[in-house]
Amino acid sequence: MVELERSEVLRPAAEGARLVALRQLDEAREALARLADAEDDEAIHDVRVALRRLRSSLAAYRPLLDEDTTARALARAGKLAGQMGGARDTEVWLAWLAPKREDARPRRRAALDALAEELEAKLRLERGRAIEGLGDRFEELEAELRASLSTYEAQVTPARAPAVPTFALATADALRVAAAELERALAAVAGPDNPSDEHLARIAAKRVRYVLEPVRALGDGAAAVLGRLRRLQDLLGERHDRDRLSDMLRAALERAALATAQGLSAAVRSRDARADHALRARPTENALLDLLRAAREESDALFAELAAEWMFEKSAEFFGRVSDVCESLRRLGAPQQEIERKYLLRGLPERVRGAESVEIEQGYLPGGVVRERLRRAVGPRGARWTRTVKVGTGLARAEFEEEVAPSEFTRLWPLTEGARLRKRRYRVPDGPLTWEVDEFLDRPLVLAEVELPAEDTPAEPPEWLAPWIEREVTREPEFSNLRLALTHV
Repeated sequence: MVELERSEVLRPAAEGARLVALRQLDEAREALARLADAEDDEAIHDVRVALRRLRSSLAAYRPLLDEDTTARALARAGKLAGQMGGARDTEVWLAWLAPKREDARPRRRAALDALAEELEAKLRLERGRAIEGLGDRFEELEAELRASLSTYEAQVTPARAPAVPTFALATADALRVAAAELERALAAVAGPDNPSDEHLARIAAKRVRYVLEPVRALGDGAAAVLGRLRRLQDLLGERHDRDRLSDMLRAALERAALATAQGLSAAVRSRDARADHALRARPTENALLDLLRAAREESDALFAELAAEWMFEKSAEFFGRVSDVCESLRRLGAPQQEIERKYLLRGLPERVRGAESVEIEQGYLPGGVVRERLRRAVGPRGARWTRTVKVGTGLARAEFEEEVAPSEFTRLWPLTEGARLRKRRYRVPDGPLTWEVDEFLDRPLVLAEVELPAEDTPAEPPEWLAPWIEREVTREPEFSNLRLALTHV
């Protein structure tokens, strides 16, 4: 099952959508390879589920993907998953029938054994149909879709342009849309005799689950939501299975009744009293009728659970939790706005000399328009390692930051060769603001900056700092940390 890391959901939405779909293609390919193992009873099911996950992702993020390729992929994946449906249904029926056969009395058991033999023959046929041409058709789907997903066009924008929406934001939007569809579908389930309404709710529940699964480790409360979704899917899925089972049993009952009628007619014509007596007992029809009643009773019990847990405003808490997950993903994916003013100082102010400080070593990874910053900060409270991307220049900039493990920092640090700087940072609170003074250790330079809550917030330098200010350099790009790091001293 695909699971994205934090850095991956902070990629552009179009890239993140492709990343998820590509990994789901890989999962489908791995499940498909298992079909060669005749002993692997779960292979067909896993291929079917993998294709459904892929279809859900393609549908959810369709606006971010190539329209024509995605439309063809959705149709092809749907057909591939559909051709495996018969095998899956038959497997479910046989599993349901097994304990009934064990508990049946000898005379009834003979009828159930005959039904099981019929289903086992059907399963062999359906499994053959399920895998017939599957590999070749999947190859066609995979080749075109993988080529389309592997690249995409991105527009180069000016530095002050708004940040590109992240995949976390796209997932939050897709999750909200899918949850709204599920809420409407559940509201339409008015009673136990509307299987088509329940089918729509079951499909909607799968879509919500498949959108959420790749980000399950990142959305607040996502694990609990997925647990509830699985429960809902189990209820709706088992109800669906009982409906399909009942259809099969009714067809079997009709065939048995016809066979009995034909046998009775033949017994009358041949004056075979023994056959006439045996057929009038109708053991096969009675056994099938008992199964049909059992399926109906189980289905009714499942609907009672569904109604108790999900209907008549019972689902309000669940959808509230989904909304919370959406908001947490939006917070994760929305750029933090960094609004700051920066000043060039004549030297290190007396106020900060000997004060508590943090030693910072940072470098910039290779890149084009956007350069990612790698930083190690060591102070009295320990060390912290981070990766950061800043978009824009001047007073207000978008900022994405995440902590990394020391081993990750060590692995990436050599890539920053030629784009590094070292400085000692002092922090001085001043009312609601905090001034930071950076004393560079690799060049004769001292800068001061203050982060503001809004662009129109006044930033009057305090008395201890004002005499040391040479000028404001907020909008002078040569004093950006990236430019300084690229300036070798």
